[in-house]
Amino acid sequence: MTDTIQEASPSAMRFPDSVAFNGFFAPVRIEADVYDLEVEGAIPADIDGAFYRAAADTQYPPSRKEDIYINGDGMITMVRIKDGHADLRTRFVRTRRFELERAARRSLFGAYRNYFTDDPAVAGIDDGNANTAVVWHGGKLLALKEAALPYELDPVTLETRGIYDFGGQLSSRTFTAHPKIDPLTGELIAFAYNSSGRPDNEILLFDISPSGVVTRRQSFTAPYSSMMHDWLVTRDHLIFTFSPMISDYERMKTEPQYFVWDPSLRSHVAIIPRRQGVGGIRWFSAELAMETHSLNAWSEGDRVIADHFVARSGWFSQFPKTTEGILHEAPPIAHRWTFDLSEGAGAPVSDGPTYQSHRLYDCPGDMPRVDPRFLMSKNRHSWIGCLDLDLGPMPDFGPMGPPFNCLVHLDDETKQRTPFFPGPDSAPEEPVFIPKGPDAAEGEGYLISVIGRRKLNRNDIVILDALDLGAGPLATLKVPFRLRYAFHGTWVPGEELP
Repeated sequence: MTDTIQEASPSAMRFPDSVAFNGFFAPVRIEADVYDLEVEGAIPADIDGAFYRAAADTQYPPSRKEDIYINGDGMITMVRIKDGHADLRTRFVRTRRFELERAARRSLFGAYRNYFTDDPAVAGIDDGNANTAVVWHGGKLLALKEAALPYELDPVTLETRGIYDFGGQLSSRTFTAHPKIDPLTGELIAFAYNSSGRPDNEILLFDISPSGVVTRRQSFTAPYSSMMHDWLVTRDHLIFTFSPMISDYERMKTEPQYFVWDPSLRSHVAIIPRRQGVGGIRWFSAELAMETHSLNAWSEGDRVIADHFVARSGWFSQFPKTTEGILHEAPPIAHRWTFDLSEGAGAPVSDGPTYQSHRLYDCPGDMPRVDPRFLMSKNRHSWIGCLDLDLGPMPDFGPMGPPFNCLVHLDDETKQRTPFFPGPDSAPEEPVFIPKGPDAAEGEGYLISVIGRRKLNRNDIVILDALDLGAGPLATLKVPFRLRYAFHGTWVPGEELP
């Protein structure tokens, strides 16, 4: 392998004519500093901290015109809020992939996670693009992509500090984009799948102390090699859903698509006691469904309750090829699954024990959020992105499937559902919760969310009272340009920033 790469001709600089690269979803590629965003309303005086979000913003036209949205380069947005003012900063993550393609002035990496489609000049180099999530742990800001190791960023300047493997403690080539932080201990609970860099059935588990020390490593075998995007953790258990969005090494050699939906396979759920570890794993058979994102879970003796979004199909907007021809994508719906651990099996079997299931909300949705101080224990409040046609029309389809048109607060005690509708042709992104203080009651705080103003081709950032979404924004921060649609974000209190 060599890093000497021939530059592309100027005529190569044109993005494909597809929904993932045109209109509101066209690459933005702007690295900017905007001091004092224009504000409608007033930013609450007690908000002091930084909001970070991760997006896929493609630097160069892809080598394959059918490239998918989630294959773009990591772009991090930071909004620093203090004393009623908000400053915005955007920066690309300088991954190895990003630097090599910038030097070549063209795309070098091919289809998502399929290195058989890469340019020979980058053979053997991980294509991690740090575009999915941002996590703050142990005083470090990490940009995550489940196909690679994290990248550490400077939390103030967003300068890329490099690949972060917890000081050489990770043997895996991958790391989850959805680690869970235990609010009582400060531990980071994480996993890795396809950790060898290719499809395999091994799942690695990590317990990481607040100071970044890996205190425990475990592994177990999955029923098949599947997409493992999110999971659930309680005070006592780890919960994995295995769905037949599968990957196969031999198929990668002839087919560019990394994941393929195979509805002939069963879904399975593994529940692992945190203290005992993988030796106490219990397996359940699941309905044919794909977990998209999790709300929260908790343990009650021999019962485990898991709230999450599940869809009855694979993720066809990104991975359209299936084993059974053309199928229709089903939207995610919030469900509560209740497991009796005394009924669990010792191995995954197709006719094993199941669980009780019921819907938490009827409208399609995803990107849920709870007060992070109440993760892993029973929570009362949660917030979701949702598509409710009773509130207003659906914005135009994008490259990720049906968009949201509202945010909804779910009160599990009163069963009240309170929406925030940002107006027509406007789509909210994942909400992030900001507590009013460390001792505030559950849900007492604010929501922050980026709103895509489709017709205006720009974004607003709204700040809402988390327990009174119906009152509308307390403040609307006006971004003077378009931000590319993002995936996951986080909030860091001001006293924890350098």
